[in-house]
Amino acid sequence: MARLEQRVRKRSQTLARQLDRVLRVLEAWGYVEDWQLTEAGTLLTRLYTEVDLLVAETLRTGVLDGLEPPEIVAIVSCFTYERRGPEGARPAAPRWPSASLARRYRDVERIWRDLSLDEDDAGLPETRPPDPGFALLAHTWATGGDLSTILEDEELTGGDFVRIVKQTIDLLRQIADVAPDPATAASAAEGAGRCFRGVVAASSAVPG
Repeated sequence: MARLEQRVRKRSQTLARQLDRVLRVLEAWGYVEDWQLTEAGTLLTRLYTEVDLLVAETLRTGVLDGLEPPEIVAIVSCFTYERRGPEGARPAAPRWPSASLARRYRDVERIWRDLSLDEDDAGLPETRPPDPGFALLAHTWATGGDLSTILEDEELTGGDFVRIVKQTIDLLRQIADVAPDPATAASAAEGAGRCFRGVVAASSAVPG
């Protein structure tokens, strides 16, 4: 009994320390104040992604505002795509359909750097960095591009493409529900609709 009680105490203390660290970051970023969720904190609770705080801050600071549907699809894909390959391998330079969209991504990257520094200072695992490796493919798909043409010079398989697009659609729909700017919400919803076609839609069909 004594050993069990000691084990429970240690676990409780560890959880308490972890909660304190999380609260420290959330308070610093304006998501919690005096043990209460702020408006931004309420937005955060409605996002279900491993990079939820990064997405919430991107929304809150207006980085996604003013984007056309294919453009918001491209940026949101940076939150869902994660490059595979040998650890430490240097990724290819990202390709963007426009210089303005590349600048938007740099804003996302800046937020991630600031966030990861605060997480590291608090002793928390750092949020996974955004990855722009799928952005051009996502943009092309959202503008009606053909799958065979999109994947012609890519190492990505059709199955991986469908999986990433479906994850992006899911996050776009979440953003459509929570975005503070109605125009951004509408753009995200339209982007999700544009992506849900062809092989992506067919893979989601329920048999019978």
